[in-house]
Amino acid sequence: MINRYLITYICNNGFASKAMDEARKAGARGGTILHGKSSLNASNQKFFGITINPEKDVLLIIANEDQKQDILNAINETYGVKTEARGILFTLVVDKIIGIDLERKFNVKND
Repeated sequence: MINRYLITYICNNGFASKAMDEARKAGARGGTILHGKSSLNASNQKFFGITINPEKDVLLIIANEDQKQDILNAINETYGVKTEARGILFTLVVDKIIGIDLERKFNVKND
């Protein structure tokens, strides 16, 4: 069984597409970008000494275990927490995928 992971990258607004470019260079086939807003109130605009920009991008990438570390490193080196992007990364194990095969075949039923 191939282990798969959801790579989640949260960054300041405008950096997710640039991070996706780096992820592609490291082997990612694609991803999904979501736009959001931090839930911190105005009095809590700093977190561990880092100023929080309320507008956020979230990049989601599903990757195989052999791709995971290369993708994480590529994004972190260019758009990590110590950059203007203030990007953080984490992974979650994916135990099931329905609707898409990572071999680029879509399993869509037309009823």
